[in-house]
Amino acid sequence: MAEISDDGLLLRRIPFSETSLICHILTAGHGRITVMARGARRPKSIFRATLAPLYRLHITWRPGRSGMGTLTDISRGEQLVDESRMLPALELIAVSSTLFQDGDPHGYHELHEALSLLADRHADEGQCAALWLMLERAGWLGDLSHCWLCGDMIAADVPMQWQHAHLVCEHCGEGMEISAGLRKGMAGVIRQSNIHMAARDRESWRMMIGLVLREHGVKLPDSFRQHG
Repeated sequence: MAEISDDGLLLRRIPFSETSLICHILTAGHGRITVMARGARRPKSIFRATLAPLYRLHITWRPGRSGMGTLTDISRGEQLVDESRMLPALELIAVSSTLFQDGDPHGYHELHEALSLLADRHADEGQCAALWLMLERAGWLGDLSHCWLCGDMIAADVPMQWQHAHLVCEHCGEGMEISAGLRKGMAGVIRQSNIHMAARDRESWRMMIGLVLREHGVKLPDSFRQHG
């Protein structure tokens, strides 16, 4: 079969035999794919050092008849986050690996946007903003100005309720109050790089994200479990 080339982001490497790797990769134009990197564990393999997460990759592969392709060439571009953001970025990749499965046409642009946001925000807010953005892009969240159940628009100065991992108006349920200030802070951090939230609001945001992940059966990132 003809070879295909595309930009990609590495999600996961799985050892296969003594010399090879099975790789899950989000591609820009072909969604999530699984490819065999033959010989990638050999010391002199061109794949060995290049197959790394958190870098923009350009890959070439040969599709397989059974679903798994074969990686034939790879080059590595720029690193997407610096060393200080490495752990939260890897946790973001782990979540995206659950959000976007093989055959899903989405994922690359969503993860790339989230990593860019993480790299550009204060460390305390960056992971929350990046995860929230990616969950929204995956369709797991509504926006911050409407009730996620009835769809009514809620004024910016009116508090809402957080109930069963949904942001709802007072007519649709009761739960933890989400103040107008918290909603404004969340939206502000996502839009701008210079917004810094109060610690209490930041922890409320982390709790909200944790409940969404639990609701969908996704393993919480280690840093979220440490705070929970």
